[in-house]
Amino acid sequence: MLTYSDSELLLATARGPVAALRALPPPDADRGAAVVLCAGVVGSKEDFGPVLPSLAAAGYHAYAYDYHGHYAELPGESPDRHTIERHGADLVALLERLGSKRPVHLVGHSYGGFVARAAALARPDLPASVTLIGAGPGMDNAKHRKLLSGFDHTLRLQGSAVMWPVVRRLVPEGDVARREFWRRRLAGMRLAFLQGALRSLTVEGDRGADLRATRLPVLLLHGHRDQRLWSARDFASYAERLGAELEIIPDASHSPNLEQPERTVAALLRFWAGAERRAAERLFLDLVRPRGLPDPYAAYRALRERTPVLRIELPGKAAAVVLSRHADVARVLQESGFVSPGEDPARLTPSWRDVRIIRCLYQSFGWREGTVHGELRAALGRRLVPRRAEELRESTAATAEECLDMLGARLAGGGVVNLAEALAIPFASLVIGRLLDLPDAEALRLGEAARVASAAFEPFMTPRQRGEMADAGELLLDALETLAADRQDGLLAVVRRLRPDAGEQYLGDLVLLFGAGYDSPASLVTLGARLLLEHPDQAALVRDDATAERAVEEILRYEPPVQIAVRIATVPARFGDVEVEPGMAVLGLVGAANRDPAYTTDPERFDVLRRPARASLSFGAGRHFCPGAALARMHAQVLFPRLLRRFPGLRPAGPPRFRAPGTMLRGIEDLPVTLEA
Repeated sequence: MLTYSDSELLLATARGPVAALRALPPPDADRGAAVVLCAGVVGSKEDFGPVLPSLAAAGYHAYAYDYHGHYAELPGESPDRHTIERHGADLVALLERLGSKRPVHLVGHSYGGFVARAAALARPDLPASVTLIGAGPGMDNAKHRKLLSGFDHTLRLQGSAVMWPVVRRLVPEGDVARREFWRRRLAGMRLAFLQGALRSLTVEGDRGADLRATRLPVLLLHGHRDQRLWSARDFASYAERLGAELEIIPDASHSPNLEQPERTVAALLRFWAGAERRAAERLFLDLVRPRGLPDPYAAYRALRERTPVLRIELPGKAAAVVLSRHADVARVLQESGFVSPGEDPARLTPSWRDVRIIRCLYQSFGWREGTVHGELRAALGRRLVPRRAEELRESTAATAEECLDMLGARLAGGGVVNLAEALAIPFASLVIGRLLDLPDAEALRLGEAARVASAAFEPFMTPRQRGEMADAGELLLDALETLAADRQDGLLAVVRRLRPDAGEQYLGDLVLLFGAGYDSPASLVTLGARLLLEHPDQAALVRDDATAERAVEEILRYEPPVQIAVRIATVPARFGDVEVEPGMAVLGLVGAANRDPAYTTDPERFDVLRRPARASLSFGAGRHFCPGAALARMHAQVLFPRLLRRFPGLRPAGPPRFRAPGTMLRGIEDLPVTLEA
């Protein structure tokens, strides 16, 4: 428990060391967020001693600090060194120091509120929120200038002892230790600081519109008796101009953090919970926009660390719960109470019947449960077991060499080549096409169509993307229906025997069989090639076939082609403090789960020799684990070492262009490469 004492921590910042009190959360409650608390003009970091332990117990890294030059008088020091802007710059340096890896909630009491406001206006990208305790719109009007001028005059005559009556009002008479602490503090307070801060306040205006324009969450908090500098109407009007929440603490005046610490903490925690939830919602909604995502992993990490269980209302869809921790995502994939979305398609896509490819896919075995799913999956799985993958290794190697020959011809012409178009698409198309006994020309044509039609899985599309997806879907459906019509053996015949009515469910199964066999392998090639070319030290290890197996597992973990797994809850469930009701959609962020430090150490590092204790979630888990996982792994294990040995001078030739939309299925549309001599 923190007490009022002279013990302190020195934090190094770009503007010099800062004296602070610190309270750290227990590891099991750590929210990965910090709080910085700024004291008033006559206060100090110890003003927040009553609230620091409770903030830490709630999971926050809490820091209360003193301004540079608050104490220890220097002879001849000018008050001009102590202004709101100068202390705001000091606070920015502290925020930069503490906020590099976590969001920081900023709290300022009285004068500290003006300093916090100045810092937020200077760098609105740094705070996660701003709380102003007992700090109103400004003090540049005649009333406040007169009050502050008189106080400054008295201060020059009497020194810091003039503050003693203020302390006596705040600290109960029986609290001898705190009164003695403040007596010593006042004796050492720098008059230059007090004079400079007071003079700075006389020209401090409203700035409500400026703070509102930052779009930062703001809380205006004060005690219900806090009427000396601003009336209750002034506070309410200012909160409205700020677009801020307003909280009034009962039985408190200007310093509720000292007078009512428990109620102050409760108000702060409510505000931060709402601010963090809204920030997480914005983060996730930005992730699901129908565009290419160069790096979703920073957003995944922020969600996992700050809001690992997020309930959200998706535009035009039902409420959903978003999970980003490995244990939570694995649970959803494995427990029977969470079913595939084909059991209730309208939860995700209210208009799912409007487009034939979407309608067929939602009825396919991969998106259903029970016998619709189990019988066909088992029948296909018996033909796609790891032993069968090994039997196909030689023919896959021949296909890889054939595709590398075509790539070599393209590279020999000089210039820049799109590796997605020149290698990933033909390789994946020919491998799945030959597995399904399709003519090569048809396989290549269907691969191009599947590349576009895969947007059917995306939650949001532009009208153009939706139209292209629907057209490509029609091509796939018609072509596969024709190709499978008279098959007597092979995988297509298996589907036909189990779907004798040859209806939309049958068509969905055909598209899913070809599409899953093409899409993830093609994306695995582009995503893996990019990683290896950008990490030449790792690529050097993968040239050896002996390391290919582990390298492919690491590529799958680090850059999974399937980013999100979707399920519908059929029973009540609880994740953290969020209740999941039956019928709710649950979105498991596979890309976030694979980089959870609870799953593997140093997860943000790409390491082809990594040996996690268990496989990543990139092929799913439980009853819907991908039946073609062994084949997809083998394809990549065959291709990558050959690619790197054949073209040791292959280099990136520009930034990649990622698949759009690319929320559910991640891939690269254009991976420019060139061959150096």
